[in-house]
Amino acid sequence: MDSGEDGRHALAGRLRTRLGRIAMRGVIFLMVPLAACGTSAGSSQQAQLSSQPNVAKAQNAAYQPAAAQPAANAKSARAAAWTPSCPTGFVPRAGLNSGFSSDGRARQFHVRLPANLSTPRPVFVSLTGTVQSETDFMRQSGLDQLTAQGWIVVAPVRLQLQDGRNWPPWFDGHPDPRVDEGPDVRFVERVVRCVATAWSVNQAQVYIGGISAGGTFTNRNLTYNSDFWAGGVPASGEWYITGRGLEGQCCPRPLRTMDSSIVIVIWGGRGDVWPSPPEPPLANYAPTTKIASQYYSSQRPNGVVNVSCTHNQGHIWPTAMTQWIARTLASHPKGTPPANFRLTQPPAGMTCVVGPYTDH
Repeated sequence: MDSGEDGRHALAGRLRTRLGRIAMRGVIFLMVPLAACGTSAGSSQQAQLSSQPNVAKAQNAAYQPAAAQPAANAKSARAAAWTPSCPTGFVPRAGLNSGFSSDGRARQFHVRLPANLSTPRPVFVSLTGTVQSETDFMRQSGLDQLTAQGWIVVAPVRLQLQDGRNWPPWFDGHPDPRVDEGPDVRFVERVVRCVATAWSVNQAQVYIGGISAGGTFTNRNLTYNSDFWAGGVPASGEWYITGRGLEGQCCPRPLRTMDSSIVIVIWGGRGDVWPSPPEPPLANYAPTTKIASQYYSSQRPNGVVNVSCTHNQGHIWPTAMTQWIARTLASHPKGTPPANFRLTQPPAGMTCVVGPYTDH
């Protein structure tokens, strides 16, 4: 696949074509989800499009809407302890796992393990964006280093599909509000449940996060499935703003009451656009991160802590922040009252506030 400047120009052209198709469908949202390209100032990484075996086999059939959504504020009873389980005959292992059956497809995921597994471990599910491979993103972000602090790190492998979703890498949004959470939300939960059959998982410390399209997909997981997750980190993610209050095509419409959790929304400052200059920007993540922080902050009466963070590195996961993010998440297990949360000083160059953004 394309890489470097030629690759970025080619991808920008494909995005413009995609935008034109979206406009013809009459879909209304402010911006499109884009990649963690590793091209912001201070980053020397040349991210490349990954080549996954499932991509060539992907079918482009439209995803069929499920039955009507439950009423707004309906909450699942699953927020209590859940049961580890795997597809019949599947045994998870460290490294790359293949042949994991979910929604009729054979999926893949990576597992990184800590040295000490004698006690229940926290879990972080790492979600890449459009461009970087799953393992490249884990390395660039430093998420793979969380194993040294006792974390299990899981990286599901995305599929590049055109099935009616807003953007190919993840099923992170859909223009039809009747559509359910989608196959990828179910996939990542099933992966965590399966991992827990082999290694002891602290169910009150299961978190999810990612960059760009991975940040958008984090928003979808947290809003559709907050009873399962203890929290998450949508970094430079889309909300697919509809213009109707806080609603977005990333999330249930109407929006639902969330379960107890902690959410760290991350914005890369004024340079958080894609692609980088001199290309004309196709996406600006200031409005989407702002509305996400407003929604999550509105859920504080239901047990949600929202932390809104800004860095100035542009459209990339802030690697220097990863260890602080992990400590902050782990300090607030699921079910902890928001009043108990204490925000610690973030790394130099980062600013964070409890509640919605005040800088944009």
